[in-house]
Amino acid sequence: MKHLLLLLLSLSLCQAAKAQGESAVKVSEGGYGLVRTNLSVEYEHSWGQVSDEFEARASYEFLKKRHLTLSANARYNSYTTDFDEGSFSDGFEPSAIGLNKTHIMGHAGLTATARGKLFGRPVMGLALVNTGFSPAGFDRVSGILMGLVMLRANRDTQFGLGPLVMLNTTSRIPAFLVFVYRHRFNDKWLLNLYGAMFGVEYTPTANDLLAAGADVNVKSFFFRTHDDRLPGSCRFTITTARPLIKYRRRLGDNLYFEAKGGVALRMSCRINGRTGTHTYSEGSQKPAPFIRIGLSYAM
Repeated sequence: MKHLLLLLLSLSLCQAAKAQGESAVKVSEGGYGLVRTNLSVEYEHSWGQVSDEFEARASYEFLKKRHLTLSANARYNSYTTDFDEGSFSDGFEPSAIGLNKTHIMGHAGLTATARGKLFGRPVMGLALVNTGFSPAGFDRVSGILMGLVMLRANRDTQFGLGPLVMLNTTSRIPAFLVFVYRHRFNDKWLLNLYGAMFGVEYTPTANDLLAAGADVNVKSFFFRTHDDRLPGSCRFTITTARPLIKYRRRLGDNLYFEAKGGVALRMSCRINGRTGTHTYSEGSQKPAPFIRIGLSYAM
């Protein structure tokens, strides 16, 4: 959901920029949201407790009107965890409770976006409904509602602000303010701020992009436990801040290769029930270097 939300925020910027006469999409936008179908695969290796992740994503826009779009999306993830004994509070050992192994999650959902104007300013609304499931069973239905008002939208600068509400979440803060800021200094240098993402981008050629910045990454999955002190089904979530560098290359029409690397710094690591906000145990993780590579195709 985090990845999809960030892509939709990017889309809102692209739409606002297009309305002001923005030039054709460059490698910095990657084509996301501007075509009907997006496909991507990514692999990440970390020298931390969540050592390997594989992700495959697909989205298909089946309705496109002037002010409304509807898309179906699906995502598959696998995570390999290897926490040291004693990493979790309250005496919970990761191997004993069933945490140290490879976990698989699947997600499917629908996304609606609406665009219009409010007091002469571009606005966008987003509604996302998501379901999750794994070999352990069905997880839950969750959702996101967001509104964004573009306070500035011209060729070089776009700035938007609005509320975001998460539905049926384990987060203790289900609502907050989000913002988007994008400024192009010239044809090669661009500054991006997408809520939980920050980056300075440099495009030496029309097919290459270099970026340095940071993001907030969330890895989460549902698993069956083996401890009577825990519910039968729990959710593991680790949130990290990641200073990183990134390289993107356009390999062909709508085909992109991307590589990134950096260090993941723990913000939170917890075990919750499948629903609700109660935390049963908190985990620790040292700063962990990581690398991630991926391919994406839009058609």
